[in-house]
Amino acid sequence: MINLRYHIISIVAVFLALGIGLALGSTFVDSILVNELEDQVDEFEADRREAITQKDAALAARDTALAAKDLVLEAKKEIQLEAAAQAERHRAEVTAERDAVKIQKDALIEQFEIDTAAHNSLLNTIETLIPRAHLEETSWILLAPTGVDSALAWKIRDLLTRSDGEYLGTLWIEPTMNFENPETLDELNRLYGNDEGEMNIADLTVSGIVASLLTRDALTNSDMDTTPLLISELRDLGLLRFDRYLSTRDLESISNSANRLLVINDTEHLDLHEGFFIPLLQQISQTADVGTAALVEVALEERSRGQIVNRVRNDSLLAQSLSTFDDVVSFEGRLSLLLGLARLPDVGHYGDLSTSEGQFSQ
Repeated sequence: MINLRYHIISIVAVFLALGIGLALGSTFVDSILVNELEDQVDEFEADRREAITQKDAALAARDTALAAKDLVLEAKKEIQLEAAAQAERHRAEVTAERDAVKIQKDALIEQFEIDTAAHNSLLNTIETLIPRAHLEETSWILLAPTGVDSALAWKIRDLLTRSDGEYLGTLWIEPTMNFENPETLDELNRLYGNDEGEMNIADLTVSGIVASLLTRDALTNSDMDTTPLLISELRDLGLLRFDRYLSTRDLESISNSANRLLVINDTEHLDLHEGFFIPLLQQISQTADVGTAALVEVALEERSRGQIVNRVRNDSLLAQSLSTFDDVVSFEGRLSLLLGLARLPDVGHYGDLSTSEGQFSQ
């Protein structure tokens, strides 16, 4: 049987062993733990220093970037300011240049207008004076379709009135002067009191007009019957109208008073040209003296010229019987017209078309 002393010694030994173990264990553990903790502290310190270094580098990079950005913004601002200044200088230069050009342009326009006015005044004076001493012993009747350029027709009329010839008036031919129009044919048949066919009506009309207008001396065929009332009757039928402005005669007294007929036409009235004026000119060439008639073509914008005068120039009989003019718009053209009319009965074809003999007689 184990006694109490043995138990006490056993208990003391256990506690002594436990104490020794704790003492020994704590010493060993504390050393390892301290080393571990110290290592961790060193590591944390190194990490902290690295973090601080990285933070400082990042802050430095940010500051550098901000500084670069500020430099860029400053440079951009300077560029913008310089661009704005250059733009302002350019606008000022352009404005100054534009003002200078406008001043120069206005001065040139003003000088041009002055020169043009002086030029036109001189031309008007010349055009007023040159008809004098021309067209002596001639008496003129103009024939033109209604709708032809009246301003140009009036210039031609003024050319005649300022000459030493006699201007008898203008016969404006209406579109109804159409020998293919049944109503016109019926009216003319009743006027002549017969039932003739279409061609005879046309022949009767144009021959009657020629016999009514030209003097006896101008007619080669002196046996032609004069019809002094025909022009008035054709007017009453609405086929023509008489314009006596600046004329020396009235409608009742123009019969057999002209020794020159001047036809004016343009390409707007080709049907009337073929249907009436060409037969009229053919009748004149057959029954009147050479050079009794002349033909003027009025140029139209955006229209080719030549169809009016070339119809005569390409006809051997007509080309030898009457003069033609393809340019009367310019001053030179109207001067050519005056001189060409003054040369009649010498026939010529004047203008700048290839079918002409030139602007003036050679």
